[in-house]
This record gives sequence, structure tokens and C-alpha cells, in this order.
Amino acid sequence: MSWNEGEVLKALNEKRYINGVGIIDRLPPPEDVKSELDAKFGICRDRSPRLILVERIDEYMVLIAIPDGKSGCDFRVWRYSLNLSPQVKIPTHDDLGKMFAELKRKHIVIDEYLINATIKLLRDRWSINDIINHYFNALSDDLKFEIKKFLATLKWIGLQEDANYPPPRYLGSKMTLAVYALLEIGFKLSDLRRVIRF
Repeated sequence: MSWNEGEVLKALNEKRYINGVGIIDRLPPPEDVKSELDAKFGICRDRSPRLILVERIDEYMVLIAIPDGKSGCDFRVWRYSLNLSPQVKIPTHDDLGKMFAELKRKHIVIDEYLINATIKLLRDRWSINDIINHYFNALSDDLKFEIKKFLATLKWIGLQEDANYPPPRYLGSKMTLAVYALLEIGFKLSDLRRVIRF
């Protein structure tokens, strides 16, 4: 089964999903992601179709769908919110790049520290709560909500990259992190495709 928007939305409306929120707090080391996700969610050993809710920030949800029509241990990341259009979508690197740029324009503290937060998440494997407390604790709840949505989505994109392209042979989430490093130094999203493939 390859999940599509309609199937994900229907499963959400019918509450046909597994609640996996909080099972993965800190990202495991990149080389351990596949085995850790298999131990927690059976992404390799159980390829039966299922939808797993992995992050929830108020009404915003991040889910993984297994299988995604591919083979091996792959899964697809989805995001859902009643307040977004479309309500359910596969978040792309372009979507996250736009979120990153928009967040940086919302507050001087976010502009200064969002790249550090991204590095702490993907390279240093900090939890989202630790990142919020370290960099953004003084901000309003609304701003923290927006940052958490970005980080929660990015977290699962990074995990997906580590599962699909595990180190040391491949770059995994390092490639994802490279996108934000280049955005931080002034590259536009349209420029990035000339430099890296994602």
C-alpha cells in the first residue's frame, strides 16, 4: 500500500493510527537510526500498512506511514494540521526551507539562533524541548509553537534520511543539515539545487 493524502486524512478522521508520541525523544546516532526505529516501530521487520503519530504539538501532527510503496525499511513522513492548506501533506525540503526562512523573519532571537537549533537537533541529537529551553525560552508561546512545528517536522525528515541513506557510506541527515547551513549563509532555495541534490 502506498499512502496518499486521502488515505492519510481518512485514517486520521477515523483515528486509525498508532500513538507513538514521545517514543523517540532524542535522535539516535545516525548509524543507529534504522535499528532503533525498527526496535520501536518495526519499520523493517513489519512492513504491514500502518500510520504512526510520532509528534504532536497542539493540533499539529507529524506522522510516519509504513510502507510507503518503497522497499526495505523506508517510511514516508506526513504532516497534518486543520489550520494548514492542504491539511495533510508530505513535507518537502522546499517546505521546510520556507518555514526556516519565515521563522527567521519573526523575531531577532529566532533569526540569531535557529541555525544553532537546527545543528543541535540534527548533528548533536538534542531533544526539541532542550533546544527550546536553551535558545527560545523567553519567547512567546505562539513563537515557540511555530519553532516546535518546524523542529518536529525536521526531526523526522532527518531520521528518514538517516534510515534511507545511513552513514558511514552515505550522508544521511548531514545532507539535510547542509541545506540549512547554505540557507543561513545566503543561498536561496532555488540556488540549492545547483549545489546539492535533495
